[in-house]
Amino acid sequence: MKEKIETFSISQVSQMTGVTKNRIREWHDKGFLPDVQSISVGSRLHRRFSEEDVTLIKMINEYQNQGYTLATAANKAKQENGGGAL
Repeated sequence: MKEKIETFSISQVSQMTGVTKNRIREWHDKGFLPDVQSISVGSRLHRRFSEEDVTLIKMINEYQNQGYTLATAANKAKQENGGGAL
């Protein structure tokens, strides 16, 4: 039996991280959040975020607050989070 993994909506993630929905969409569209799931609901696609995605978003935001560019912040966060560079 497959274990169900909890995922979060973009609104929930925005509240959890303090990062705006538009900024999260931008990061995803630019490829800095590559593991985000997209589910089809009717004719629309909705992003669903795992706990790992939420952690990555928090880390990227923190690095950006320290003055890093988006690309550098995303790479540092991905490496620190156990993944390779983007």
